[in-house]
Amino acid sequence: MMFRSLHNSNRIIMDHQKKVIDSTEDKFEDNDSPRKSIQSVEIGVRVLLALMKKGEGAYLREVAENSGLSRSQAHRYLLSFVNTEVVEQDQKSGRYSLGSFAVRLGLAAMARLDTVRIANMHLENVLAELKATGLLCVWGDYGPTVIRWVDGGMPLSTSLHTGSVLPLQTSSTGILFLAYCPRAQTWERVKLERAEGIIVDDLRLEALIDEARQLGFARTFGTFVPGLSAVSAPILDSQNRLVATVSVLARSQHKAVFSEAKMAKIIEAAQGASRALGWQG
Repeated sequence: MMFRSLHNSNRIIMDHQKKVIDSTEDKFEDNDSPRKSIQSVEIGVRVLLALMKKGEGAYLREVAENSGLSRSQAHRYLLSFVNTEVVEQDQKSGRYSLGSFAVRLGLAAMARLDTVRIANMHLENVLAELKATGLLCVWGDYGPTVIRWVDGGMPLSTSLHTGSVLPLQTSSTGILFLAYCPRAQTWERVKLERAEGIIVDDLRLEALIDEARQLGFARTFGTFVPGLSAVSAPILDSQNRLVATVSVLARSQHKAVFSEAKMAKIIEAAQGASRALGWQG
């Protein structure tokens, strides 16, 4: 009897403890008050937002000013971000900018979008058929940004990779963004490129833009990467807005890659993706 009584008492105590624990967990789950958030994380996001505003990179004092922190506080956050590759620092200029892990985070978020999934599927299909290398680009904070690189066919010698930002004036992808996007969206980037020494005179640039609009695609032959040619086609949504571009790359001497028949397949792939997004063209 004594054993049974002790057993029952222990069971009652355990049941009571479980109820207390469950009740406590429910309180934490139900309480979405901002007071329960981690303040250091929120401050860290302010530091990252300060960097996003400066596409060319930001000095410590600029990060501090734009995030509302002292320089010593901003430096501690930046150091932690550098250690985790969220931020990188240029050793010559001392400027900070978003790092490789930040790029991967952004790409992972974008991969959830139907637009990216649909565009990527059509790109992979046409590249498999052509046995060629290609890439998928969208407009990012710093201009046309590679979000998918697909190797295929003959290897290409290039420093391009996922996360690369392409120039507007000298890449086939960039020409498409100039042709299809509002000038207010693109022209500040053009001015920045010219300040950095990438200059295509206005008459030539307008001719390239007009040609892209008329043909429905853009081509370049070694103007961005010497010895590398590219054909890019636009992916449009239901509002006829440019949401992405698909590009096929080849060595400049391999002209057969850009025969009329193969060009037609590249355009068809882009249009197929566009129709899947509601484009009525």
